[in-house]
Parts: sequence; structure tokens; C-alpha cells
Amino acid sequence: MAGASRNDRMLAAVHRVLDRDEEIVDQGRCWAATRRANVPLLFLGRHLYYVVLTDRRILLFSRRRGTLRPDDVVLVKRYGALTLDSERHHGPLLQQRIHTDTGTAMVIEWQPRFRRLGDLLADELDRSAHEAYPPRPTR
Repeated sequence: MAGASRNDRMLAAVHRVLDRDEEIVDQGRCWAATRRANVPLLFLGRHLYYVVLTDRRILLFSRRRGTLRPDDVVLVKRYGALTLDSERHHGPLLQQRIHTDTGTAMVIEWQPRFRRLGDLLADELDRSAHEAYPPRPTR
């Protein structure tokens, strides 16, 4: 893979860790930051990440130059381990606030070109929430 692009190398690495019947749905880029108590979003350091959405989970990778390293993997979570707290549009950006099952709160921002990834993520999180807590039967 000497001549392969970084994105191709990331996809090859992702394919090695996927379950046999797991499929990549889409990929792209987002800006993200980990929320901290009492720190306004304006002052948090947002970073650009490479995102892979599968039919089961989200994977975030650092967008550093050079060779792909194991510490480039920032987040690998099944959709059931994430909760979408809010979603709103800030100008051309789609902003989603999520938190993980371990209590980490994140803000993910999608540029217009990759907004479809944010929509897919929201749909998957909504679907997994309904599977975890099915509606009560009515009498």
C-alpha cells in the first residue's frame, strides 16, 4: 500500500477490525470536541476527524499526516452506546451533541458536504434507542 492514500489505508485498517457481516455505510470528515464541565464550546479545541459509519458503529480517526498509527483511533463505539442529546443547525453546519455510555460528552459538527453522515448517525442513534427501549404496548 505504498502509493495508497491515507483514507485508503484507514479503510483497509477498518476492514480488518469489522465483524464478518458488518458493512461500511459511509465515510467522510467532521469536526469534534470533547465537552468539559464549565468550559464553553467556543473555548474547546475542535479537531478534524476522519469518520467511518458502519451498520453497527462509528469510528473516529485523527487526521494527522504521515503513517497511520494505533493512537490515531479516537473513538470506536456501537450505536447502542451513544445517545444523541441535541441536534441543531448553526449556519451551514449541522451540530450534534452526544454522550457515550462512559459519560463522555462530545460535540460533532458536520460541514454541508458531509451533513448526510450526521443524518445517518442521528438515524442510527434513534433506531438503537428505540431497540433498547421499545414502546410500551397500549391497552
